[in-house]
Amino acid sequence: MAQDTNKERMKQMLLKAGLGLAEDAMELLWSYYRLIVRHNDEYDLTRITRFEDFIIKHFLDSMIVSKLMALPESLLDIGTGAGFPGIPLKIIAPRISLVLAEQRKKRVEFLNMAVDTLGLKGVEVYPHGVTGHSFFNVKGVITRALESVDSTLARVDHFLPPGGMVIFMKGPGADEDLGALKGPHLKSFEMEQDREYMIGEGHMRRLLVFRKTGAVLRKTYRIFKDQKENREMVITSESNGRYRELKNIVHSDGAKKARITLVSGRRIIKDAVKSGKGDTMALVIHDGYTDQDDEMNALIAGITERGMALIMKKSLYNDLDIFNTGGPLLFVRTPAIPAWDGSLAPGCNLLVPFQDPSNLGSVVRSAAAFGVERIILLREAAHPYHPRSVRSSSGAVLGAPLLRGPSISELGGEAWPIFALDREGRPLAEVAFPERFLLLPGMEGPGVPGGLSYEGVAIPMEGDIDSLNAAIAASIALYVWRYGI
Repeated sequence: MAQDTNKERMKQMLLKAGLGLAEDAMELLWSYYRLIVRHNDEYDLTRITRFEDFIIKHFLDSMIVSKLMALPESLLDIGTGAGFPGIPLKIIAPRISLVLAEQRKKRVEFLNMAVDTLGLKGVEVYPHGVTGHSFFNVKGVITRALESVDSTLARVDHFLPPGGMVIFMKGPGADEDLGALKGPHLKSFEMEQDREYMIGEGHMRRLLVFRKTGAVLRKTYRIFKDQKENREMVITSESNGRYRELKNIVHSDGAKKARITLVSGRRIIKDAVKSGKGDTMALVIHDGYTDQDDEMNALIAGITERGMALIMKKSLYNDLDIFNTGGPLLFVRTPAIPAWDGSLAPGCNLLVPFQDPSNLGSVVRSAAAFGVERIILLREAAHPYHPRSVRSSSGAVLGAPLLRGPSISELGGEAWPIFALDREGRPLAEVAFPERFLLLPGMEGPGVPGGLSYEGVAIPMEGDIDSLNAAIAASIALYVWRYGI
């Protein structure tokens, strides 16, 4: 009977404050109250135990914020303790997604129990302190008298997006906080609201709301002392099996054997992930890496959620960063390359004999740009998914129409015409390419082998230069075939 009486008293106190709740929300709030009372001694949740004081200073104080302002769609509650103000706000505004940040172990255990028992959806418990290296994908931060305004703004500046809000629930002495504001982070915020209000009888409160106006969203990735704080897989030893596997891929024939390759360069990585070129196997960043690019940070976050992000000690990362990018390194599974059946697609069908991975990647990039539908890799050619091929192609090899062809010495029996780049051939401008044909650039150095039946095509040059880089020459020929001179 006493429980029913207290429940009705809580309902009336909320109604008096203008916080009418639907019946299911009222039941949820009451269940939350009972959970706190039942476990208060075990988890040291609150020293406010008198019923009226508890409802005013915990529930009313938390929920009244929803009347004073429009809450952002996602909130980080820093120093939430037993869940204030986050859980009451979630109950009154179930649309919001919520992160409850609390580093005290006992209270973390209680929060997980409360979220599970109450069946709250869209709520995450973050069991660590929020530092200058933490990162959250939220539109707002709320804190209830945890620390100074200045300290909190500095703590959240790097991850809060432009337009994001920082909500401070303060007492009447907030002027001291405002007078102590300092630091470069102030350039990123402007105060949007400073409002006094009262809860219960004579409990003065003050709501301060700051809006993020700066455009910088900066995330720093760290290996924490307590590695449980890392959402990425942490690698600090060169004996780690995953590290040794990745090192083998970038420094030997590992890319060919494992069918995994390195994609490096910010734009190439973004394109590879966005287009789905190659299945992502791992993304590597180093301890201390900082990024201000929203798109890249979102990409890293997405891969982290899938359990594929690795953060390494800088010296280990440097062993993998063979192009000295300093940025994320993406490892992807490479597609299979089917065998060429001897047939031709309409237009140019490119034969690639290049033994230099960079030349191979460059010509594949040009072929893709000029609409070549079949790129036939001769047996002499470098592995198309060598990291240097991937980089020089700007990732184009991962989605190009590649086929495995014969050796260059085995060409000649085909029923299709072969046009080979040869400085003794007809000038490129005079060549009329047929509807379907094979284009053969010469190998670096030796050129086109003897004994092969082909029509020679020359690219006229001036001065003392007697030859072009093979990939560049092939790109010129492809352009002329596609667009003319």
